[in-house]
Amino acid sequence: MRSFVAATVVDHDTSLLDPEPGSTGQLNQSLQVLVRGSANVAFGYDHRYTKFDFDGIEPQTNAHLHSAAFPFHWRRGGERRSLRVALAPTLSTSSNVLGHPQRYSADILHVAFALMWERPLSSTSGFRYGLCGDDRFGRYKILPAAVFEWQPHPAWELDLGFPVSSVTFSIGDFLSTGLVAMPDGSEWHVMDRDFEAESQFVHESYVVEWMVALDAGEHLSIAAGFGRQMGNRFEVTLQSGERVELEGEDVNRARVELRWRF
Repeated sequence: MRSFVAATVVDHDTSLLDPEPGSTGQLNQSLQVLVRGSANVAFGYDHRYTKFDFDGIEPQTNAHLHSAAFPFHWRRGGERRSLRVALAPTLSTSSNVLGHPQRYSADILHVAFALMWERPLSSTSGFRYGLCGDDRFGRYKILPAAVFEWQPHPAWELDLGFPVSSVTFSIGDFLSTGLVAMPDGSEWHVMDRDFEAESQFVHESYVVEWMVALDAGEHLSIAAGFGRQMGNRFEVTLQSGERVELEGEDVNRARVELRWRF
């Protein structure tokens, strides 16, 4: 993979909440930078902004949430097996805390990681397995990961496993399309406007998304996607101090991404 800068926007339909008589919209914006230091080392910056637009309830936070990560990737390869290590110290909090470093604490920090072994099975297939730790299922969890890679045809690539599965089909040299299924949750440590109350804001969901990507030259690629966000669930503290668990209906979502490779 080459070094790149990528900007992404994902917009969601309004989701009705249960049991509260309310609803929420969701907008995701992200900026990723990955720089390859060598064939085996890469590092970068990943900032994700998530905005929930609640109606009918008043969360403790304004629901403008940020995750700022500093990923580092290292790979050691061999003929029969290779090892990949990824670490990403991440600050996850509400916008008011992110803008006031004096309010930072260990509560807003977690370290996402992946420890994966890769073993080729044949010239067209392979297997990846190991451990990963992150908050993509909502609360931070350490879980096993396993993916079977298969390329039955030069135009087809299949990654079947947990926690992410995908299939990609290349149409010529410049166009590709495919499906991805993945968890899409997160957890943030948030504070109210006066910095007097704090809590955990947890969102769980799962996404199935269809994507189309176009290479518009040597450096630029443009991608668009349409998907379904399912299993929406929230753990939120309200301004009154009450802790509630809410479920949101499944909604459609649309994605646009620009990527510059260098």
